Amino acid sequence: MFRKRNIVLFVVVLVVGSGIFAFFRGGDTVETIQTETVQRGDVAETVSVTGELIPEEYADLAFVSSGTIDAVFVALGDSVESGAKIASLDREVLFSQLKETRIAAAIAEQAEQLILRDRLDSAPEERVAKKLASEQAREKVRTLTAQMKENVLTAPMAGQISVLDARVGEVATLGRRIVRVIKPEAYILESRVPESDISKISLGMKSKITFDAFSNDEIFEGVVMSIDPAATVVQDVVSYKVKFRLTQLDERLKEGMTGNIDIETAKRTNVLWVPYRALTKEGGRTFTEVRRGESEYEKVEVSTGLEGDEGTIEVKSGLKEGDIITIGAMQKK
Repeated sequence: MFRKRNIVLFVVVLVVGSGIFAFFRGGDTVETIQTETVQRGDVAETVSVTGELIPEEYADLAFVSSGTIDAVFVALGDSVESGAKIASLDREVLFSQLKETRIAAAIAEQAEQLILRDRLDSAPEERVAKKLASEQAREKVRTLTAQMKENVLTAPMAGQISVLDARVGEVATLGRRIVRVIKPEAYILESRVPESDISKISLGMKSKITFDAFSNDEIFEGVVMSIDPAATVVQDVVSYKVKFRLTQLDERLKEGMTGNIDIETAKRTNVLWVPYRALTKEGGRTFTEVRRGESEYEKVEVSTGLEGDEGTIEVKSGLKEGDIITIGAMQKK
C-alpha cells in the first residue's frame, strides 16, 4: 500500500513540474519588433513588358491574283535594289490575250482613221461609234498590260529579303504573303501593354531593354515612339500596341528577337521613402508606428506619394529622415 502511494505521488509531482516548466518556458517567448529607418533617396515606378524586334521599315508583298509561280529571282537573305524582280506567275495566257487585244486595238484605230478621212460619206453618230470602239480596244490593252505587271512581284525599296515563301510550281493564292523586304539597319520593338498600365506611358519615355539572346548585363536603351490609339483584344485581354525605338544599333540584332522592356514611368528624386509594408490603412487614412525613446512607439498619420519598385513608397509628410518605424512583429522563442 505504501509503495502504491509513492507511485501516485511521483506521478502528481511529475505532472505539476512539467506544467511549471512549460509555464516558465512560455514566459521566455518575446515579441521582436522589426524596424526600418526612414531614408532619403529616389523612388521610381517602372512598367515591365516584353516585345518583339521588328524592322522599322518593311514591306510584305503578295500577288493580287491566283496563279502558278513560274520563277523566283531571289533567295532568303539576299540584298535587293528598288524595283528588282522577286517572283512571277505564269503569264502565258495573259501574253496570248494581250496579243489579241493589241491586234483588235490596231483594227479599231484603223477603222477610226478611215471614217475620219471620209467625213462627207459618214454620219456623225457613226464617227462617234468608231471613236468609242477604238478607245475601248486601247483600254483593254492597258488593262491586260497592268495585269501582266501585277503578276511580277518587285521590291518597292532597297533592302533585304527576310521572308520568302515562294517555290516554282507552287500555286500562289490571292493576298497570301510571298516575301518581306526589310531595312536591316533599323529595328524597333513592338509590345502590347495591358490597359492597367497604358495610362502611365507617354511618347518620349525612356526604357531599358535586355534581349533573351544576350546576357542580362547587355542593356540597350529605347524610347517610346508610338502608342496605338485603339485597343487590341486577344482572348478577352485588352492591350495597346506600343513601339520603342532603339537608340543604338547592333549587328547581332535580328528580326523576331524577344526583348524585355522596363519603362520608367515616374520618378521622384531626393525624397523620403519607406517600405510599403510599414504602412497601414484605416478609414481612408494612412498610418505608421514611430519609435519614441527605447521601447515606446507612437502611431503617426502620414501622407504618401509615388509607389515605387521593390515595395517602396514616397512619404510626403508625417515623418523625417532617420525616424525608426515598425514594419511588423515576429514571435521568437
